Amino acid sequence: MSLSRNNSHGNYSQLRFEGFSPGGRNKIQRSLNLLKMFVIAFLEYLLIKVKLFIIGIGRFFLILKRFSHEAKDLFTAKLIWSRGRLGRPIATGVVMVASFAIFTVGEIFSGTSLVSSQEIHPDYLASTVDIIPQRNIALTEIPEDRKKSEPFSYTVQRGDNLSSIGAKFRISVDAIKYVNNLTDNSVLQVGDEITVPPVAGLIHTVDSGDTLSAIAQKYDVHPQAIADFNYILDTSKLAVGTELVIPEGKVPDPVVPLARTQVVPHQASGYIPPASVPPAQPSSNFCVWPTTVRLITQYFSWYHNGLDIAVPSGTAMPPLYSCTGGVVTRAGWDPRGLGLHVRIDHGNGYETVYGHMSRVDVGFGENVGRGQVLGLMGNTGRSTGPHVHFMVVHNGVPQNPLNFTN
Repeated sequence: MSLSRNNSHGNYSQLRFEGFSPGGRNKIQRSLNLLKMFVIAFLEYLLIKVKLFIIGIGRFFLILKRFSHEAKDLFTAKLIWSRGRLGRPIATGVVMVASFAIFTVGEIFSGTSLVSSQEIHPDYLASTVDIIPQRNIALTEIPEDRKKSEPFSYTVQRGDNLSSIGAKFRISVDAIKYVNNLTDNSVLQVGDEITVPPVAGLIHTVDSGDTLSAIAQKYDVHPQAIADFNYILDTSKLAVGTELVIPEGKVPDPVVPLARTQVVPHQASGYIPPASVPPAQPSSNFCVWPTTVRLITQYFSWYHNGLDIAVPSGTAMPPLYSCTGGVVTRAGWDPRGLGLHVRIDHGNGYETVYGHMSRVDVGFGENVGRGQVLGLMGNTGRSTGPHVHFMVVHNGVPQNPLNFTN
């Protein structure tokens, strides 16, 4: 710093801070010296801050250590003074904290790859024996005026039959026949009014003495399913005459009256059908052989209503073929013993059944052609080994399949 004086203009003094100006012969050297001074000052500042931070961390841990000892002593003293009475509040607090943590971060963990399973490959559904592969079948749209919880009337149109009506409304043919008191020989006329259940089930009109458990037992469903679907709050009282929808109800077995009826032995089958049912006309060209093997383990008889065709031990499950063209009326699990099975309506009172399958490749309401693959032979249901239980039925009467196959 220097002091200058100028007497010509009066007395004054001027301070010059030459110590803060960078030295150097030219502008570039002065700029470099200025940058050097800045870097040195900045490093000194950082060093001081780091030193203060380390000192602060050390003091924090000292305080934390002293506080933990004091908290421990206080907690121990409280437990001793309360003689165990703090156990329940502590347990409650721990549970609440854990619950809060789970609800807070649980959504984060649930989205990780450790929790979320990988997507199933589409080929899995075609190879497993536990899952029925379902095909998307193009069906007629359900009318907009259809009620979901009550039966409704449908007017028979030209070209309608029980199978097409069932496919249109996704209702089984057996359910439509049962609700409308129809048989396999019933003929639908254009303009007829039939009742269609709102779901894949049946309709029951409550009679005097009916109970919810008795109705459920009759149709092989759970009583709570009937109560829930029909909004029954008081299950101990059922109004006589009320129509109840039985979801997924099974058609009860008909009660055969104990009365003498004239019977006519069926030719070459061993089965005696009622006299009112016209006998079927055997034809070896009616069906194709239902599979690729011809190992018959049990023939048709009066106590066995079908033909058991097995596969040799150690052989892969062969495909099953449709007897002839028709409409699939059932495709899925049969709780009565057939396991995975398919039932096909061929018209003119003829039906075929394929039981104990390991895989089903057709769906309800699907039109199948003669010899079309229906799935694979299997060992599901009440079965003693891999085979297919093949049935030919005419007007509800089992026939000898050997009389209808080539």
